Amino acid sequence: MRERLKTILSGKRTEGILPWVVLALALPSLVAWNGLFLKLFPKNNETVNFENAVRQSFSPDANLFQAAFVYNSRNPDRLFGNFYYTLGTQLASQGQLIPAEAMLSKAIRLLPENPYPHLNYAIVLEALQRTDEAIKQYQEVVRLDKKSVQAFYNLGLLYDKQGQSDLAIKTMHEAVNLAPENPLINYDLGVLYAKCNNYEQSALYSGKATQGAGQNFAEAFNNYGYALAQLGRYQEALQAIERSLALKPDSAPALDSKGFALHGLGRYQEALQAYQQALKQDPSIGEIYEHIGYTYEKLQAYDKAIKAFETYLQLTPDAPNRAQVEERLRQLRKWAANKPGNMS
Repeated sequence: MRERLKTILSGKRTEGILPWVVLALALPSLVAWNGLFLKLFPKNNETVNFENAVRQSFSPDANLFQAAFVYNSRNPDRLFGNFYYTLGTQLASQGQLIPAEAMLSKAIRLLPENPYPHLNYAIVLEALQRTDEAIKQYQEVVRLDKKSVQAFYNLGLLYDKQGQSDLAIKTMHEAVNLAPENPLINYDLGVLYAKCNNYEQSALYSGKATQGAGQNFAEAFNNYGYALAQLGRYQEALQAIERSLALKPDSAPALDSKGFALHGLGRYQEALQAYQQALKQDPSIGEIYEHIGYTYEKLQAYDKAIKAFETYLQLTPDAPNRAQVEERLRQLRKWAANKPGNMS
């Protein structure tokens, strides 16, 4: 009995000490492997997709570039899971997406209920343009953490990319409810509403994006102004757009918006000047030619209007208003044929 008791006590002591022995033996090896991997995969400065995918972190815990965990767990799965997560995060921050994906997938297998490996894995998958897989990972993050602002935000953007507008707006609302003062979330929610031609809501959220930390957010002022112009509030629109141009004078979208607001005010020649300035900055934006077409039509310069609308359709073959513009072209050609003194 006494010998049996010794064995039991010895086993309990061993059980209590063993994790620390494992940690002492494993930690130097993990650190060495970490350094080796980072040397094998040096920083890649040309990984543009990764930089676009990250966009912005909304909390320190969700930051892909932050050191992930400290190797201080007595649980082997957590110990190695933390290691793979940290290494995957470091590799991803260097732009090495393929090895990062491998490390983070191992971390998820060992830490299935921790939202952060899922989040960073989703960001890497998004950068690799594996959209469906990224969506599943973001969905898992929000299941595990109902307050993950970045997961809701990125998920909303991906739903929009897939053409699921209603779901994108619903998900982006989850993000903005968690971070109501965040300019970027308000801005993108305003963009989503503008895509659905809901300019009341677009103006509401774009306007919020210009407040507080967004006071120097040129794109938000432009979107706000354009939404106001679509609502017929042209003078207010022009003020917001001028603020955008004060921050970014060479912005083609803002110059186009300025032309749109001036058109609404009946200042057609000034509108054409703004459109021409926009084209100098970026001649590939088809919508500018559409706006030019309507302005030339107001000036009864039908031949120039026809040319502008034709260019718009060439640059935007999948334009949602294609049928409407083609009908406009048919009418303009009739007017041009019956008006020998048109401004051509």
